[in-house]
Amino acid sequence: MEEEKIPEQYSQENSLRSRTRRVSFYIALVTGIGIALLIFWSWRGTLNWEMEKGFIFWMVLILIAESFSVSLPYGGSVTLGFPVIYATLLTQGPIVGVWVAACGSLTELKKGKKTDVRRMLFDLGESVISTSGAWLVYTYTGGIIIKNVSSAHIIPIGLAALVFFAINSFTVSTILALQKGTSIIDMWSNNFRWVTPNYLAQTPLGFLMAVIYRQISWWAVIFVMLPLFIAYWAYRLHIEMEREHISIIQALATAVEARDPYTEKHSRRMAEYAVATARELGLSIYESERIRYATILHDIGKIGVSDRILSKNGPLTREEWEEIKKHSVIGAEILTQINSFSETSKLVYHHHERYNGTGYPNGLKGEEIPIGSRIIAVVDAYDAMVSRRPYREAMSKEEAIAELKRNAGKQFDKKVVEAFLRVIGRNVT
Repeated sequence: MEEEKIPEQYSQENSLRSRTRRVSFYIALVTGIGIALLIFWSWRGTLNWEMEKGFIFWMVLILIAESFSVSLPYGGSVTLGFPVIYATLLTQGPIVGVWVAACGSLTELKKGKKTDVRRMLFDLGESVISTSGAWLVYTYTGGIIIKNVSSAHIIPIGLAALVFFAINSFTVSTILALQKGTSIIDMWSNNFRWVTPNYLAQTPLGFLMAVIYRQISWWAVIFVMLPLFIAYWAYRLHIEMEREHISIIQALATAVEARDPYTEKHSRRMAEYAVATARELGLSIYESERIRYATILHDIGKIGVSDRILSKNGPLTREEWEEIKKHSVIGAEILTQINSFSETSKLVYHHHERYNGTGYPNGLKGEEIPIGSRIIAVVDAYDAMVSRRPYREAMSKEEAIAELKRNAGKQFDKKVVEAFLRVIGRNVT
């Protein structure tokens, strides 16, 4: 058995090293391009006193704005820096614009000894690249440095903002995708798509800051910062709501498991198996997370089942078995009451269906069964077999694997079993 694991473990380690090399190369590439653009824009022009004053003012604002960040679910963060960088670009041009964008990365230094130099350099690079791309599109479409409202044109302003966001979000999505071994589109769709409307809504704010700076004074711009902080709290509230959902899920699962000491941490172990299997099958981050929630909550319906039946030592009678089979329906009904768990409820409802159509509650067959439910069925069976129960001792890992293989294509989806076995073969738990 050990001899079979060696090539697989070696392959995993080799894959990890390869991924690490790609991440390092990408960080170096983005950093190098960013520094090259800083030199290029600095070489193309010269600073005057007006630009130097502008640089000091906008640099202070960007350091404040970048200090307020909200972590995104799958890595990266959202800050308040975009309107400040954009206003700098519109009023000062590319030289000051790229240097102010670069200064935003200095907020990493506030972490002291925990400062990640590579992350700081990467942030510098992607900010300068995004700013440079926005300026090129802005000027190419007819935009000029803003002196007053009449010198502004909506099409260049809108297109440049869109380009800034696209470059910025896809550059960050690429590094996260390389780190997590997923596709760039998958990472962007699940990590940045919901941010897009709020991000682009800050474009008028950046333009307003630029006009106020030109037509009133620098101090008036500070008043416009207030909506930025409102946006920050909105971002933060959204993320905290997501975390609250996870807390609710964990609390509900704990409530179920507290009734049966033999299933303690059963759902959490299963969730790790399920997510790893989903990713092994090439499912998206969103689908994998939905499966995680459904796995954690798959037995919540047992709240409606008698303790006498759940803790019975020995085989269940036919009536008791019919009673316990209701838990998937009860669980789905509970979850449908929570809007954000409507899709999750379907996976819970069908997690006892069998691939050959002999399962319950609807007797679905093959691909009719949601893929998430098929994954839960496999990991649930495995974890149950290797766990001790009141009426039997735990099986060995080898025995449980043999049982899964024996029932692949009958009780379980064969491709899910194969993916799951690859996962546990790599000890991904």
